[in-house]
Amino acid sequence: MRRVGLVLMVIALVAPGCGLLMADTPAGPPESGVFVGSHGASMRPPARRPRPAADISGKWSGSWRGYDVMGVVRNEDATADLRQQGSRGTGRFVLHTTGVAAGMPIEVRNAGLTGLPVQFEVSGSRVAMRHELGSRLFAADFEVEGDRMLGRVRGAEPEVRIVLTRVRPPVAAASAGSVAAAPPGSVATAPPGSGAPEPPPPPSSPPGPTLEPADSEPSTTEPPIAAAPASPPEPTPAERARPGPNEFTGSAAVKPIYFDFNKYVIRPGDARILEANAEWLRKSAAMLVLIEGHCDERGTIEYNLALGERRARAARDYLISNGIAAERISIVSFGAERPVCTEATEECWSKNRRAVFLLRPR
Repeated sequence: MRRVGLVLMVIALVAPGCGLLMADTPAGPPESGVFVGSHGASMRPPARRPRPAADISGKWSGSWRGYDVMGVVRNEDATADLRQQGSRGTGRFVLHTTGVAAGMPIEVRNAGLTGLPVQFEVSGSRVAMRHELGSRLFAADFEVEGDRMLGRVRGAEPEVRIVLTRVRPPVAAASAGSVAAAPPGSVATAPPGSGAPEPPPPPSSPPGPTLEPADSEPSTTEPPIAAAPASPPEPTPAERARPGPNEFTGSAAVKPIYFDFNKYVIRPGDARILEANAEWLRKSAAMLVLIEGHCDERGTIEYNLALGERRARAARDYLISNGIAAERISIVSFGAERPVCTEATEECWSKNRRAVFLLRPR
């Protein structure tokens, strides 16, 4: 009996150790994630894989929202042209009419319509963008949601938010007569790429503001006799980047207008000048126009930049109301930086309070 008791004691001591060993014993291959414990088989959760980086290559269009130096809410155009390789890339980022924006980095203000050369890094759906010379000049953070990017300028006070929407190239419709007739008894096949393309998937959230596409004239060419690969579509006006201020020149065909002190209201005499300018622009549909807003030397730099921008905008709105397409017009403010007269007299100051019109072909 003593021997039986010793055997039972040994079994009682060894059994718990076996249970612990079984708890760590795999029931299948290591990669299967199945393990057997004291309560049976269990599944180990698989390791979480990193999300693939979003692809933001291409053209983007939208707006930035902030405040000007007078505390007025601003909602202006923003565009980007980006090239991505892997998780990194470069491009050009343009925030329009930033010279009057409060809290905007000085490098962004100085860039104007020429834009900023930027570098960016994509991690999942997040994009960190900065000036190519360093984030101290400009930096912004974005979240990609399908065909939209939502972001803000880093360190801007008051806050500057940016909403961009991907610009999709127009899809050319397949021509009914683009496939050559097949001989009798043979099976006709369409050439590669001749079928109607599938529509792009809808964005995951409501689209942001986009530029309106220009109307296109109906084609007068006859359908081709033989099948031919479709040529790439020409870029629409919404996709073309707006030209920089240095690309415009003055012309006697369009005359400047002038303003009262601290005002941006169009006076009756200047309204007639604007009507004559609009008439010339309607006849010269191939010309683009840049409107410069200027001030006299009185007032702070920030105040004059904002006032000059409002003068240019008032002239632009008047031209639009007289039938000139908005996409033909750009504006810029120089404040008091470019006077035509430097004497400290009212006669001289009145010559500096002006809106000037510059031209260039499309």
